[in-house]
Amino acid sequence: MRQKSSMLATLKNLKGNPKACVFTEPLWGIPFNLYMPYATLYMSSLGVTDQQIGFLASLGMVFQVMFALLSGAITDKLGRKKTTFIFDVTSWSIPCLVWAFAQDFRWFAVAAVINSVWRVTMNSWTCLLVEDAQERQLVDIWSWVHISGLLAAFFAPLAGLLIAWNGLVPTVRILYLTAFVLMTAKFITLNIYAKETQQGRIRRQETQDQTIIQLL
Repeated sequence: MRQKSSMLATLKNLKGNPKACVFTEPLWGIPFNLYMPYATLYMSSLGVTDQQIGFLASLGMVFQVMFALLSGAITDKLGRKKTTFIFDVTSWSIPCLVWAFAQDFRWFAVAAVINSVWRVTMNSWTCLLVEDAQERQLVDIWSWVHISGLLAAFFAPLAGLLIAWNGLVPTVRILYLTAFVLMTAKFITLNIYAKETQQGRIRRQETQDQTIIQLL
């Protein structure tokens, strides 16, 4: 009971960036966990072969490594808030639209490359979440972020019913379009209510005369 009370108290008392990040996270976690289980079946139904699906996974990983290397430099140069907004929209909103209207392997290849940019925003968003948070709240904050994704379990049966009624491909297209709307709403809302972190302001000042390549 003490642990539950602690988590609830943390949620109630969150302020600033941690509050903005935690309270908007379900708008990303729920749609992501709804469409993700069907992504491979969706590709297969559109004629993408098993070998091509494997290639797409490898292609995405190659670009993820590249953007992961750049993520720290970009986050310091642009700031946590600005980087998060730009690369959230780029890595999730745009690919969701591409996936929703995908016709063949080429569409998924383009989406895989664009989606790999999420490695940048994972860095900047994490900084935005924790840098101004109280240390004693960090475990509870991460617990609530994890719970946000698990909320999709309550909506999963609805996705299954839609697939049974409307077919796999049309339903997954709807899920991707829904993800585009909800995720984009999350990114805009977070950008409105979040502030640049104290450490972010320091790093922007320190790196203003350096290029991304120099920082890398």
